[in-house]
Amino acid sequence: MDFLAVVSRPDFPSGTGPVGDYFNLRGLIERHPEWDATIVELNGRSTEIDWCDGTLMLRNGRTWFDLCDVRTALFMPVCLEIEETQVRVTSQTQPWPRFAAEQWRPISALFEARLDAMTGERTCLNRPSATRATNNKLMQFEILRAGGFQLPLTRVLQGFPTSGPLAEHTQLVAKNVSEGGWRSATEFSPARVIGRDDAAESWPTLWQRPIVGPLELRCYVIGDSVTAVALERDPDVLDVREANGGRPVGAIVPISDTWSENLLAMTKALGLDYAVVDAIPAGGELHVLEVNANGVWWFLPTDVVAVLEARFHAWIESTVHRR
Repeated sequence: MDFLAVVSRPDFPSGTGPVGDYFNLRGLIERHPEWDATIVELNGRSTEIDWCDGTLMLRNGRTWFDLCDVRTALFMPVCLEIEETQVRVTSQTQPWPRFAAEQWRPISALFEARLDAMTGERTCLNRPSATRATNNKLMQFEILRAGGFQLPLTRVLQGFPTSGPLAEHTQLVAKNVSEGGWRSATEFSPARVIGRDDAAESWPTLWQRPIVGPLELRCYVIGDSVTAVALERDPDVLDVREANGGRPVGAIVPISDTWSENLLAMTKALGLDYAVVDAIPAGGELHVLEVNANGVWWFLPTDVVAVLEARFHAWIESTVHRR
């Protein structure tokens, strides 16, 4: 098999509706009828597995294939929470749904381990272990700090810091420690500014000092290239994902070679092939906020989407053709 894409199913629910085919991988595959390619949708409803004496076979709406025969794989679920990355979803209407879901967990873990083990002539873009470590913000920061990269002073605790690092500030940015930001189907938990005397949640919260700047950059690291998208920051909206009704104004902009090289090095240190880095330029420096192993572009302006999608597809094509 030339290419296997492992993604969330197209009707994956988010607060603004299903995410769809968020990398347009079906369009990519349709343009290459010469490829033997397929898409495995995590938490899908039709995936079947057959494991026998170390051989793992899968079927997802097509003939069975051996995972060992895959030459290039892409691991890119939209959310890395355990419940969202099962090989197959479990119907809540069947008897003992929790027990049934638990039977899929060892299969899902083995599937990711097999993708991780692809080496030599076989490669997995954004291996599951690297993707999961990156999307755990605390592990990501520990890996990057150990590599000598500069990051914002960050503290995680329950409640506003009243002693030690960051305690001198009267206001701080509060972020979710988890990858997910939806408290419920209708209530989103964005990054927000919280004052020392404001009510704070009882669960662990990630705290950083505010970084002031008119723009936020989303830097798409695709293989060995970096494409920076400048997003206008509304002074009254901290989280750019909430600006302009969820469609922030943005445009592709040039950045310095020094910044690009630093972002490429950070991505490599995390073991990733693709990443989206959130950063704010201020005071002549690029302040990196976090690295996302599965950042998408569906909320950006149409002209920006077209460029990013074309570059992403070209990268996959070049990888498949080298194998």
